[in-house]
Amino acid sequence: MSTHRQEDPLEQDPVTVGMRFAEIVTGTVISEEPPHPNSPLGRVTAFAAEHGGDALTPEHIRAAVEGRPLPPPA
Repeated sequence: MSTHRQEDPLEQDPVTVGMRFAEIVTGTVISEEPPHPNSPLGRVTAFAAEHGGDALTPEHIRAAVEGRPLPPPA
């Protein structure tokens, strides 16, 4: 007999419930793992690590989302 008790969804903490709801509504998955390096977020994160977060502009984000090369820092 297993002593593991299956969690009752009604007994989850509000943060977990909110995160799951956000995942469902947005069609995304919230993760604590680093983003894949080839994903838009991974590319922007790598750029910010190399050039600093202040070097990011809306054009960098747009380029990452569209799959274009990120422009050089200004």
